[in-house]
Amino acid sequence: MKKLLAIAALLSAPALAQANLVVNGSFEDYTSVTPGHWDVFYGAGYGWTTGANGVEIRNAIAGTAAEGVRFAELDAYGNSWISQTIHTNPFQSLELSFFYAPRAGVSEDSNGIRVYWNNQSVGSIKLSGINSSDWGEHFYDLKADANGFGVLKFAAIGTSDSFGGSLDNITVTAVPEPGSASMLLAGLGILAAVVRRRRA
Repeated sequence: MKKLLAIAALLSAPALAQANLVVNGSFEDYTSVTPGHWDVFYGAGYGWTTGANGVEIRNAIAGTAAEGVRFAELDAYGNSWISQTIHTNPFQSLELSFFYAPRAGVSEDSNGIRVYWNNQSVGSIKLSGINSSDWGEHFYDLKADANGFGVLKFAAIGTSDSFGGSLDNITVTAVPEPGSASMLLAGLGILAAVVRRRRA
């Protein structure tokens, strides 16, 4: 019986939790940024490539993280961007989720960000931080190309004034194909039948 339960857990795991394909999506790998501090990082590293103005990583300063202790702002000394190439299966359906917060006390004109997938805009967010700077989770549907790749990019689109919206807890997960769900249900059905037969 224990072996059957273990098999059932293995079969159901892919449907219950998909692995995050984003490297350092919560920016926790920037370990040099300690509580009460911030720093700007340039070029490629820690999973991300940045624009010329870099990416500002904060730790419990001008806000707190949505997940973990560190988070990013794309308007460090001026508008910038971050990008990362995602590797998966050809034409794989994907779900992007991330947390965004407008900077406290800053109008929506400075807080805008735009999301790109393979250089195509998939959406933008621009909220005011005058009355609220709460984190909100956002979702987008994506699809990998014929080679199983996709370039995810976030860019600041507000006023370039060193005050901008924040990002945290970025995930890209594979969406199970309908056939996979059917196979899972069929497998669980077989296991249930075996358990009933053993009890009889």
